[in-house]
Amino acid sequence: MQIFLRFFHYAVFLSILGFGSIHAPKATANDSQLPENFAISGSVTITRISDGDSLRSGKLRIRLFGIDAPEKKQQCTDADGAKWDCGTAAQKALTALVSSAPQLQCDLIDVDRYGRVVMRCFAGKTDLGAALVQAGLALAYRQYSSIYSADEESAKIAKLGMWAGAFTAPWAWRRLQ
Repeated sequence: MQIFLRFFHYAVFLSILGFGSIHAPKATANDSQLPENFAISGSVTITRISDGDSLRSGKLRIRLFGIDAPEKKQQCTDADGAKWDCGTAAQKALTALVSSAPQLQCDLIDVDRYGRVVMRCFAGKTDLGAALVQAGLALAYRQYSSIYSADEESAKIAKLGMWAGAFTAPWAWRRLQ
């Protein structure tokens, strides 16, 4: 039954976007393959950027795979102790990345508990998740994947974005709200 439901989610996804090809997955949740041993990829036109890790293509809600960006209302502290809107900065950075390509190329990884499709997306050759983590505007979401861990370590060493001062991890910040 679970396999049927997952396949049903994928079929709905394909019918909403009107595209698709089936092939071996590039990356999956927890860096392991899905039981069905396939993923769905295609071009996606973005109609809205909700925050630093959430997008929309029409009614389709997309969550970027493997990262967690600060929430829109979340603030961080810079090296001098001044507050700054890191959530808004992450959203603006994602907006700039998305606007650099007419369409994104996305690979479906999973469907989350909120019904969002979890995807790894590229603007040309730029992996959106990697770019945000490298800029210090998102964290590697190790609970689901370690794919961006090295990118996070580089941003941390260079003190980029959130790493320039102090911040609360987005998953911890949400619990406090």
